[in-house]
Amino acid sequence: MSELPNSNSKHTLSALDAACIIVGIIIGAGIYKTTPTVASQMVDSYWLIGVWVLGGILALVGALCYVELATSITDDGGEYAYLRRGYGDSTATVYAWIEFWIIRPGSTGPMAILFGQYAHRVYPLAGDELVSGVIYASLATLVMLGVNLRGLKTGKGTQNALTLTKVLALLILIAVSFGAVWSGLESPAVQTNVASVAQTTHDSEQSLDGFLLAMVLVMFTYGGWNDVSFVASEVKAPEKNILRGLLIGIFTVVVLYILINMAMVMTLGHSGLMESKTPATDMLRLTAGKHAEKLMAVLICISALGAVNAMMFTSARIYHALGQQVAAFGWLGHWNERLNVPVRSLVLQTVVILTMVIGFGLRPDGFDLLVLFVSPFMWTFLALIGMVVFVFRAKGLVHQQTWRTPLFPLTPILFISSSGFMVYRSLTWLKFKIESEQLFENSFFVFLSIFTGLVLVTAVGAVFWSRQVSTDN
Repeated sequence: MSELPNSNSKHTLSALDAACIIVGIIIGAGIYKTTPTVASQMVDSYWLIGVWVLGGILALVGALCYVELATSITDDGGEYAYLRRGYGDSTATVYAWIEFWIIRPGSTGPMAILFGQYAHRVYPLAGDELVSGVIYASLATLVMLGVNLRGLKTGKGTQNALTLTKVLALLILIAVSFGAVWSGLESPAVQTNVASVAQTTHDSEQSLDGFLLAMVLVMFTYGGWNDVSFVASEVKAPEKNILRGLLIGIFTVVVLYILINMAMVMTLGHSGLMESKTPATDMLRLTAGKHAEKLMAVLICISALGAVNAMMFTSARIYHALGQQVAAFGWLGHWNERLNVPVRSLVLQTVVILTMVIGFGLRPDGFDLLVLFVSPFMWTFLALIGMVVFVFRAKGLVHQQTWRTPLFPLTPILFISSSGFMVYRSLTWLKFKIESEQLFENSFFVFLSIFTGLVLVTAVGAVFWSRQVSTDN
């Protein structure tokens, strides 16, 4: 097992780098795909904006818990390290195994697939849209691997550039929409929608079921802020820069999400947003002309590409940490000192991501199936990590100089409760999809179910194998 490089050489990420990783991961496809469905569940525009504000607050609550964990434990691997210190090697190994086979490729794959779908709209590579999209998605994944293999400096520089570009593009999109409305754009649709923005629906009440479904979608769209934990050990002055990075990143995303929703409501109206399948494109068509569709496609490509790069940048750190701590996976523990990246982990994870991209990308329902595939596992581990805050306090791992979660124990309880709610809702949503779409008659879904079962069984096997290797050594 190779040794880690000098610790000082690893502390190369600033608060801005951490913020760019957060913004790059969170702002992907979700805001363009979920907004109409969220709007359809809200009784009026005030509830619509409010649910996005609440989602941002819950993301911030989770982030505050993570800052305490990250400043208490500086080991590599982020969430893997927290679970290992909190529950032991076995739980952490199961997490890393499921993260490798399901969560990470199932989170990165949809972003790559989305990139391919919109890149095809800009310039088709094949007559078949699915084939063209998979080619683009595979090329994007390989290019991002190449970028990260060039070293930490290139990887973080690319991420910062992609994040800055997508934020500026979103700001331009928002400014064009607000500017068109405020300048009195002569569009009957826009004028009607502006006049109705302040109106609320007084003859109906907000349903609890609609609110809960909207929160599931909103929290899914805010997902990804926790990935900063995987590079926390590489952040300079972590005791202050991890907090700064999380606050800057989440605040930026919340502001952008609220502004983009306001712009959509002002141009499309609440009912128009509910009915739109491509709200951003429809908004641009009204405010910037009919040729705006390709511009919107390019914007979404940039957003998706930034998410792919950020998730690849962070994920390899998990398996490197596993290799450092568990002898059975020692091969993954190698850290390339010249490039300052875990090369072996990067390459191996990319192989699995490409398999997901090809397997799911060639299916019309591939994106949705990947989301169903990942959500229950992702939120289960987030709930477990929320509980680690209490475990760390009980074990005395939170020192006096460590940044402490404010309003303890209410903050971690809220984080655990919201994550547990997401586990429950994702499972009920999966059950609903299985019944309503008769997914067990879908041979691909049956294969997916068998694969998931095998991953869970082999996760237990990986634990026993790693214990045996450790005993032999």
